[in-house]
Amino acid sequence: MRLIKLAVISFVAIFLVVFLLSLLIPSHVRVSRAINIDAPVDSVMPQLTDIRNWKSWNTMLDNAAYKDVKYEENGFHSDQVQIVRTGVKADSVLTTWHQQSGRDILSGMACFNFNGVTAVQWYFDFHLRWYPWEKIGSIIFDKQLGPPMEKSLDNLKKMVEKQR
Repeated sequence: MRLIKLAVISFVAIFLVVFLLSLLIPSHVRVSRAINIDAPVDSVMPQLTDIRNWKSWNTMLDNAAYKDVKYEENGFHSDQVQIVRTGVKADSVLTTWHQQSGRDILSGMACFNFNGVTAVQWYFDFHLRWYPWEKIGSIIFDKQLGPPMEKSLDNLKKMVEKQR
């Protein structure tokens, strides 16, 4: 009986420590990458606004596990993820990524012009619940999403600069 009591108290104490540590992690996480493209904004924006163009540069959608893939001007659909373009301005695009697990992730791409060079920033916004495993798991989002975002932006740069 003493051993069971010690195990329960230890479990509760460890859970409380992990929970309190997770409160130090913000509930909003943004993963962002940017690249400079030697082209005007009006050369870059058509590649960002029409999701059908994404298949030529966005490596995040080039996944062999995706079945029933369909590209449309306003969205991308597969059996695991759906992307819906939710807003377009002259220099930015907003999208929502619906995952099969039911989580929605907000994403956006913005263009900034500096003396004929366009800086493209791409970001993903995650809004986390209070669960300790969600907040602790968010620590790896940058390592998961960063490399494919960088490769995609590099592909976009090469494609747009080649068209000039």
